[in-house]
Amino acid sequence: MGLELGDHVWYWNHRISFALDIPRADWFPGSNPSNPTDYKGHGKEIYNFVVHADEIARGRPHMRNYEGSYAWLNNNPGNITGGPGGPDFGQYPGKFNWHNFLIFPTWADGWYAIAQLLRSNLYVNLSILEAFRKYAPESDGNNPVAYANSVAAALGISASTRVGDLADSQMAVMQNKIQEIEGAIPGASLTWNSDEIPVEISDLLPGSGRNVGRPRALVRAGGAFTIDVSAPVDPSGFTQGLGGPGQGGHVGLDWYIRYGMDIGGTAGTPVYASFDGHVTKVKPHNPAKDTQKVYGAEIFMRSGNDMMGAFCTHLTDVPDSVFVGAQVSRGDFLGTVYQRTGVPSHLHMALVEIIGGAPGGQYQGVDLYQFFLDLEASDPETVVPVQFWQDGSPPEPLWRSARLGVLHHSQVPEAASADATAAGSPAA
Repeated sequence: MGLELGDHVWYWNHRISFALDIPRADWFPGSNPSNPTDYKGHGKEIYNFVVHADEIARGRPHMRNYEGSYAWLNNNPGNITGGPGGPDFGQYPGKFNWHNFLIFPTWADGWYAIAQLLRSNLYVNLSILEAFRKYAPESDGNNPVAYANSVAAALGISASTRVGDLADSQMAVMQNKIQEIEGAIPGASLTWNSDEIPVEISDLLPGSGRNVGRPRALVRAGGAFTIDVSAPVDPSGFTQGLGGPGQGGHVGLDWYIRYGMDIGGTAGTPVYASFDGHVTKVKPHNPAKDTQKVYGAEIFMRSGNDMMGAFCTHLTDVPDSVFVGAQVSRGDFLGTVYQRTGVPSHLHMALVEIIGGAPGGQYQGVDLYQFFLDLEASDPETVVPVQFWQDGSPPEPLWRSARLGVLHHSQVPEAASADATAAGSPAA
């Protein structure tokens, strides 16, 4: 028997099992049949492996608070369950883990599945409270009332609100809250040819996993990939570069600070998405909480393959179309450059390559500061493919392949202005 994408395997002491639960009676004779956690002292030695195209995920989900929870292993942030012949939410067909948890190809697939489930006939006519009594019943050890109230509070609405009446932006908040409450503890993301994969499992992988010539963590994206990139700050308001990665305040461990690029723009200058992707986090602008270094709206977004991302801040006028889960096209309006007294007005933007893909990949900030300054100074419609290698090498702008393209530049407020002047103190 060979392994397929979406299969899960229990492993202990050179033994494997494809059963939903650990075969305690077989592996640990004499264990208490009435105690599902009796592994005769060997619980920490048992692992669950899940086969994905981009990785072999490994964890110990049967051990409380240990690495690799079911949600993480299965790319199932909502811990959605199912059965043979059940609805198609984008999961691997016919693949289930413990408790009949569905197994999804990517984290994004699992996240979107939450909305598909809640928009289905099973939930659409229920109130939020009724929905969670069904989604997370007390019989499974849940507290559906607290669950529903937590979601309703995050939305600022009543738990009696009908699920079918939620707008897409509200549903995205609900999806994120479910993801937060269900919890996902990361485990190990192993390449298909990793020496950490037991031979009993490796020998069952397609192509005999240990003979794969390169890490299969790169397979889904075909190894190296390119992203079409354009200038983020409207060239009509671009002023100058105000510091790149490692310069000025761009220090520390967080990639979104350390690899920041301060692209100067007059206050009110439109800022656009530099590449196609989806929004993963938004912090609205609250002037009352602005400081000299942390101010304006914050937006995190990732490319469609979840292998690179961007962080943008010092923005205001962010449109309602920019919310967690929203799809964004290159050239879409993200907001305008915000002027903070005493600081030259600018966009702070940082890029990261996610080697192996989110959520479990390696986040590596990249320095494309000079590239973006060159983009800002080039023809406003210039689009340049940037190649990411997925092996730790710096990305490479392919200027020779640069082509002209029409940007969307959509939803720009009529009141956007580019006639303010920059202050004279160093950039944050």
